[in-house]
Amino acid sequence: MSFAVSDENVRRVFIGHYGVSFAAKKAAPSLSLTWLFLAVQGLDILFACLVLAGVEHLRIVPGFTAYNPYELYDMPISHSLLGALVWAFLASLAARAVRLPWKPAALIGIAVFSHFILDVPVHTPDLPLAWRGTPKIGLGLWNHRAVALALELIALGAGLFVYVRGRKQLRARFWIFAVTLVALTLSTPFMPPPASPAAFAVQALFAYLALAIWAGWVDQPDRPPQPSP
Repeated sequence: MSFAVSDENVRRVFIGHYGVSFAAKKAAPSLSLTWLFLAVQGLDILFACLVLAGVEHLRIVPGFTAYNPYELYDMPISHSLLGALVWAFLASLAARAVRLPWKPAALIGIAVFSHFILDVPVHTPDLPLAWRGTPKIGLGLWNHRAVALALELIALGAGLFVYVRGRKQLRARFWIFAVTLVALTLSTPFMPPPASPAAFAVQALFAYLALAIWAGWVDQPDRPPQPSP
């Protein structure tokens, strides 16, 4: 079983968020990496859906920042501070509703909210504090490509370090996946822009799902050998 994620489908998948998934997996081994990968990108998944629905908006402006061409001018539901807190709380409640214990359910909520925290340093000031018209924050490190890349790699690398620490054996498919994530991180700023906001949203949703499924497959424990008949 294998999964392929082409460069065309990772224009808005900022890989550093997945470092939180790997670290959270260490804290709650029962959680599938699939759900943690979806949780850390939950705000972006919601944004892509709202873009397709015409509720939130972006412009594709080549050269808008040194890192990507996205002018994210309208996303108060998915990417405001208030919205992130609400979605994190609802994600934890949903996890409890499907009978996850409190600790894994809380980690799901933390993973969702971590997306906002990691967005603040790199975004231009486009993250509202609450609804439309409220002040927006963002330190704008996307305007400094090397710095933004370094932060992505540090976030991913820290999570991978936590994940692998203490594990006696890791299969080749894990290392292939890890190298793929690093390669995607390094290539993302150099990819051509999507044709339209709708194309951006569809491509992003495909990439989030594909990487999440791949992560869950990579993290599956080996089946114990079956006794001979």
